[in-house]
Formats: sequence, structure tokens, C-alpha cells
Amino acid sequence: MKILKKIGLGIVILLLLIGIVSLFFSTQKEVSRSTVIHAPIENVFKNVNAMGNWKKWGGPWQEEGMDYSKVIQKTLGTTTGVGSKLIYNQGKGDGSVEIIESDLNKRIKTLISFEDGGFANGTWLFNEDNNKTMVTWTVKVNLGYNPLKRIMGNLMMESKVGSVFEKGLVNLKKISE
Repeated sequence: MKILKKIGLGIVILLLLIGIVSLFFSTQKEVSRSTVIHAPIENVFKNVNAMGNWKKWGGPWQEEGMDYSKVIQKTLGTTTGVGSKLIYNQGKGDGSVEIIESDLNKRIKTLISFEDGGFANGTWLFNEDNNKTMVTWTVKVNLGYNPLKRIMGNLMMESKVGSVFEKGLVNLKKISE
């Protein structure tokens, strides 16, 4: 009986510790990556502004061994701009990416819905200088108040999502130049 009380007390202390530590982490996490593409802004913008084009460069699905042509299930809505939507499945259920704002050759905003019911906001910024296009891809996630999500999101998201964005931008560069 004493052992069970000690184990129970240990679990309670651990949960309290996790809760307290999580208070030091933000409920919001933002990850951003940029690259310069040696192509006119129109070429780069069209590859992001139409969800049907994401199959050409893979969007955010360049993980090891992942065939993004199979992950991307279908596109819905308009072919380009606001309302263009992509449905994906990474084996955990369907998620989606939808363009909710599109400012020609300047900015695209997306709403990303995850398989678990969570969501994030994506932003693409495009700036042209001497026939070169600077592209910045950003995602902002609300981690909520779940202590584990806050801790894990703040500690791991930068490296995991950042590396995926970097690979995606390399592929976007290849098809745009």
C-alpha cells in the first residue's frame, strides 16, 4: 500500500511539474523560412496560388520516404486563389490547406486544418528584385493550453517544420526557375 501511495504521489508531482513548466511556454508558435528564386515573381506566385500546382513541388510533404503525390488526395474549389483547397492524408486521417487570401504577386494566406482537428495559419510573402523573387513561407499555430502540446510544440516545431519548409522551398525553386 505504501508503494502505491508513493507511485501516486510521484505521478501527481510529475503532472504538477509539467503544468508549471508549460506556463513558461507560449501558446503560439511561428516558424518561417525564406529563399531567393531566380525567376520572375509571376512564375513563383502561380506555383503556390493554385493548389493543383502543389503536387509539382510537394508542398510541406517532403519527409523521408513520403510520396507526396499520394499524400495529396485531391483539390477542391476554385483552381487558383481564394477558395483553392487541397485535401491530404498522411495516414492519420484527412487534413486540408485552403487559400483564404490572395493578393496577386504579393501575399497568400492559407488555413491549414490538421487530422486531429487542430488548425494553423500560413502566410506566403513574395518580393521581386531584378528578376529574382524572395519567398517567405510562415506558419503560425495556436498550441492551446494543453501543457504537453505547449512544451512539445515550442521545443520541436522549429526544427521539424523548419526542415520541411526548407525542402519544400528547394522544390519550389526547382520548378519555378
